[in-house]
Amino acid sequence: MDDAGVWTLQRSADGQNVSPLLSNADIGKLMHARRLPGAAGAPVRQFPPEFAFDPASGAALQVPPDMPAPPWVPPYGAQPVSDVPPAGAAGLRQASVPLKLADQRTREEHAQADASLPMPPPGEYEFFSAQFGTCGAALLALEPRKAALHAWLPASKRWLALEPEYGGLLAESDIAHGAWRAELVSEFNSVLVLPTSHGLAVIRPDVPSLTYVVEHVGGAPCVAAPVWFQNRLWAPVRDDDGRIRFVNLDAAQQPGSDVLLDGAAALGTVSAPVAYNRMAVWPCANGQLRLQLQPDGNVAASFMPWPDGLVPHFEFGSPYLSRDGGLWQLCFESRRGTYVYVKLGGQPEQADALAPRLCSGSFNYRFAAKLKTAPWEEPEHGDDGGKNQAVMPLLESGTGGSVFGVKFATSAGLSSVLRSSDRLAAQLVQDDELRETVFHTFAVSEPWRLRLFVHEGMLWAYHPLLSRIDGWNLQA
Repeated sequence: MDDAGVWTLQRSADGQNVSPLLSNADIGKLMHARRLPGAAGAPVRQFPPEFAFDPASGAALQVPPDMPAPPWVPPYGAQPVSDVPPAGAAGLRQASVPLKLADQRTREEHAQADASLPMPPPGEYEFFSAQFGTCGAALLALEPRKAALHAWLPASKRWLALEPEYGGLLAESDIAHGAWRAELVSEFNSVLVLPTSHGLAVIRPDVPSLTYVVEHVGGAPCVAAPVWFQNRLWAPVRDDDGRIRFVNLDAAQQPGSDVLLDGAAALGTVSAPVAYNRMAVWPCANGQLRLQLQPDGNVAASFMPWPDGLVPHFEFGSPYLSRDGGLWQLCFESRRGTYVYVKLGGQPEQADALAPRLCSGSFNYRFAAKLKTAPWEEPEHGDDGGKNQAVMPLLESGTGGSVFGVKFATSAGLSSVLRSSDRLAAQLVQDDELRETVFHTFAVSEPWRLRLFVHEGMLWAYHPLLSRIDGWNLQA
């Protein structure tokens, strides 16, 4: 408090000086400051969030509306790291929170969005919403390939870069867009765990000071993204001699003993990991990179090549999660010229499929029709009238069977469209147990690269080729 009785935040909870680039209004929103309206024409006065009254006058202070929201962990809203085991599989396109548009019945495909944000600097971003030295949720935009981290200032309405507080810089990542994922430890100063070219990055952003602290674990490039498995975060790194080694951290970010993969393995392209029960799998072009919980409680690493003639196809979405908990990867068998689904983990079971399905985990799409049945099972009365359209599921809601996806034309054939870089007209849809709602239209190349994220009770849609980030209100 200064001599005039004005309160300002001087230091963050991490002990850093608050950045002068943040306005008092930004601080007020991020820190849930209490407010006292002044006389006519006088500015609103702000007080620390712990205060209920003005110490000078005793006047009751206004409390900002409470908007509790679980953190958002990209790319698909995974549950933050917790000692409580996740209820289902980790790594699928399944959000840990229920998502449903507000006013769904009145939504129209050409209507304006409920809100919009300007784009961060050029790049392809992933978005985190959590407490980062703030009382409310702060929004961070990460460009993994440039190792750039930006914070959204809610009152100034602009993006500003975070710089290292001391020590090292965040390392870049060369993990492909479709294979990238991160983990988050939710705290007052939440921690991000990211794959980078220098190992697993443990980064603690501090938004009030616009700084971060980072430590890289593993000392070698990550060949794939991390996943939470058996109460630890695991990621494979490749040493200079070509050997694969799994580094791991507990929920407090303390490293455990590395787990080595016997022999050298040519992985090829590595997809995003999935973990369920006693197994974590990183599907690769040449086979399955696996961690398995052993009867003695230890974790062992192995690599199992695909059967001869099988080539996995990761562009159709996530592996399929069957009702009995099995995870199935779409592959193409070149000898018979047919698509097959291969069960991940143990000795591979296979199921022939007439055509590839677009999958988010529990749900799959046969062209534009949402199905809960296995993707190798054809419906008795399949309607092929929708063959000229397809839906790429982007996100399954935590409950209620709701799926958000991108609908686009497929007159040239689904696999060729997914390989194309042509500009396509697309629609954003919410498909629940009652109806399909089209609530936005746009046109870009590769519209399925759209990232959805949740922040402050809104669903936001980001694509690097669009001019802004549009948002829609969600049901409370």
